[in-house]
Order: sequence, then C-alpha cells, then structure tokens
Amino acid sequence: MARAPKPWFRKDRKAWFVTIDGQRHNLGPNRKAAFQQFHELMARPKKRAVDSRSVAAIIDAFLEWTLKHRAERTYEWYRHRCQRFLDATPTLTVDERQPYHVENWVDLHPHWSDGHRRGCIIAVQRPFRWAQKMGYLERNPVQHLEKPQAGRRDQCITEVEYQGIMECISDDAFRELLEVAWECGPRPQELLRVEARHVDLSNGRWVFPQDEAKGRKQMRVIYLTESAEEITRRRLAKYPIGPLFRNTQGQPWKPSSVNCRFHRLKKKLGTKYCLYAFRHSYATRLLESGIDALTVSVLMGHSDTTMLGKVYQHLSHNPAHLREQLNRARA
Repeated sequence: MARAPKPWFRKDRKAWFVTIDGQRHNLGPNRKAAFQQFHELMARPKKRAVDSRSVAAIIDAFLEWTLKHRAERTYEWYRHRCQRFLDATPTLTVDERQPYHVENWVDLHPHWSDGHRRGCIIAVQRPFRWAQKMGYLERNPVQHLEKPQAGRRDQCITEVEYQGIMECISDDAFRELLEVAWECGPRPQELLRVEARHVDLSNGRWVFPQDEAKGRKQMRVIYLTESAEEITRRRLAKYPIGPLFRNTQGQPWKPSSVNCRFHRLKKKLGTKYCLYAFRHSYATRLLESGIDALTVSVLMGHSDTTMLGKVYQHLSHNPAHLREQLNRARA
C-alpha cells in the first residue's frame, strides 16, 4: 500500500518538501508555513490520471465525466458511437490520430444518413475537445474535421396517412403508443419513459420534473386530449409501476423495438415512419389550425418560438394555408 504523503525537512536545501501523486513540492524553510501549504495541497481536488497518449483512455475519462454530469441517455449516446470508433481503430495513439482516420471510419458505412454521420463525428470530436479543455491534451487532433449538414425532420403525416397507419396495426400496445404520439406530440423519449408518477390526471397532463426533463432547465408538461387521457388511465391500471407503454409481451418499448415495428409497417405502406414524425405532424396541425406560435411552443416543450421558425418553415410553401391566412387577415 502506498504511503500517505508527509512533509520532510532536507538539511542540504534547508527547506521542507512533500511528494503528492508523484510530484515533489518545495514548501519553504518555515515549518508552520510548510505544513499549512501541505494541508492546502492535500485539500485540492485530485486530478484524474489519464494517459494522454491513449485514445481509449481519453474517451474513458470523458465517458466517466459524462455519466456523472449528464443524463444517462447522453452517456449511452456517446458510449455507443465512441466504442464503434475504437473498435475500428484500436491501435492508434493520440499523436497518430488525424482527421482522416475519423472520416475514413465514417466512409466505411455508406448506408449511414448525413445526420447519423454528423452525430458520429461529433461523438468522436467531443472527448478530445473535453480533454483539451481539462488540460489532458495540448491540442485537439480532430478539431477541424468537417461535418455534413444535419438533415431536417420534414416528414409530415397527413390525416389520411395516419388513418392508414392505424388500420395496419392489429395490437393495442402499438396502436395506443402511436395514438398518444399523434394526439399530444411528446418527444419520443418522453413517450417511452412516462410512468405513473409523472401522471397528473386531475389536470389532464404528464409532468416530468426538472431533473428528468430535456435540458434539465425546467419541468416538462405534456397536456392530454380526451382520448390520450383515457389511454393513460388504462395504462395506469395495468402498469402502476414502471413505464406505462409496453409491447405485447409486457416489456417497455425501446427505440429499437419501435423502429422494428415501423420497418414492418413499411412493407405494407411503402413508407418508413418514425415517432418524431408524429411529433412534427402534431405541431404542423396546430400551426395550420391557427393556434399562435407561442402556445404551440409551450405545448411542444420549447423555451421560445425559435425552434418553430427553424423547423416548420415548410408551412411557407403551402399555398392554400398562406392564402387562407391572408384572407383571414383582410376579413
């Protein structure tokens, strides 16, 4: 077992010294001042020892920090992508790492969408940027790597398409999941994570506390329509503990299992949908019905109307909607 650090006096130097974590400190000639400085050094937070030559060590340190300071799903997002990168390039050191190593790794997967490619590059860049900021690295070897433009979720489900989707679903488990997504527009992670403790039936809503909401800046409130409230009541009676929405085997829905069901629907409908398309369609319907942007932003869980302006610009290409708004303004 390593010895605890303790100051000692060097007669040849006429000064007190101490070695802490392999680093020797000169505490000066005065014993009282030396011991005071020693206690101050010991009280400082210890810096994690990280091998700055090892890419794996840098990524491990970043993931350890992420698990402590970010949401678990954020940690899993980085962990999955960083692990795939390490599996593809296991032997390179930080000094050997170049931007083209990341680009070549991404290019090995031509079936990846631009959005996924961009996310993978960001996931690899982030640990190096964090390590540079924390002082583990002097430079970020992949700092200037270019990323593809992020794709936009512009898939909008019409009423007719929605009815066609629902007619192709035979089980209540998936049908009710999609119905609530259509009626209330929650984020996919909110829909899959909602539990009985989040339900406030007296006010017809779900309430996620601040520490469970996206961004952790304010609580998230999702208001329910009558049909969504009825589904919530049935789910509460069936699953008073744990996630409300589960598949036919009684297991909580996961992003992968939901995606699998949409792949099966594609064989029947010819179009691949996703849960986020239901949220996107929800906002589009509200805006086209004449509800003001501020109210829609609150219902969507946005802090302001900026996101609506960026994501729903496609409404400007709807001639019927624009003419209706113009005629309404002139009336």
